[in-house]
Amino acid sequence: MPKHSAKQTTRFLSAALKQAGIFDIVISPGSRNAPLIIELTNRQALTNYSIVDERVAGFFALGLSQQSQKPSVLVCTSGSALLNFYPAIAEAFYSHIPLIVISADRPQKWIDQGEGQTIRQHNVFKNHSWYNVTLSETVEEADKDKIKTAIETAIDKRGPVHINMPFDEPLYDIVEVPDETIPKIQTDFSAKIYEVPFLETFEQKWQQAGRKMILVGQHQPSEFLSLQLKKLAEDPSVIILTENISNVYNDRFINHIDQVIFPLDASELQDLKPDILMTI
Repeated sequence: MPKHSAKQTTRFLSAALKQAGIFDIVISPGSRNAPLIIELTNRQALTNYSIVDERVAGFFALGLSQQSQKPSVLVCTSGSALLNFYPAIAEAFYSHIPLIVISADRPQKWIDQGEGQTIRQHNVFKNHSWYNVTLSETVEEADKDKIKTAIETAIDKRGPVHINMPFDEPLYDIVEVPDETIPKIQTDFSAKIYEVPFLETFEQKWQQAGRKMILVGQHQPSEFLSLQLKKLAEDPSVIILTENISNVYNDRFINHIDQVIFPLDASELQDLKPDILMTI
């Protein structure tokens, strides 16, 4: 019989991660997250990394997700430790990198009572995450669906989500029970079609513009994007500006933007002003 944490919500989590094919776990050690550490490090299918500094752990997990194109999981203890993940979470949000943040928390009755390592963790990342949930303190079947929704959202939205998990004492108990079952998790969103209501209007404006500029921001290496930009660059009315982090390369692209525009005076900049600007 497999060994698990006595906290059942951690068993829901490990079963869901395994089913979704999410295996990279970055853990910042602590005491309140002991049930998570016990559960996740006892699952052979998972690859666990231990990084003490939460800020470093956040960016390490970001790199794992960027490389694998799948969510990685960040785990930390309660209190201000969680806030050290914020720089990486903001980066993931704006760079469209999937990330699942799991924080241990203290019971609700302890919040704002002067307890150490205790802050208001619920919704703490709401401005830069796609889904935020605090699981129940008394185990509920609905917790499975909340975990499922978090994982599916991270994959679908390609960004960070936050699962907050409150634990009361005892934290270190281990039980021998069968693995949990979890509702089927959807992991393939490739066939999903999004409507773009302004596309027809944009196309008209694009065709009418005499001078077109495309500014390419940060992207994963993509043959498809490179090919489409190369085709657009063949149009003499189009100029394409890229950055080192754009990961698209072509002799017709301008990849040293500052060097090009810095020597120009105000009148020259005005002459170069495009009729339409597309940012990618």
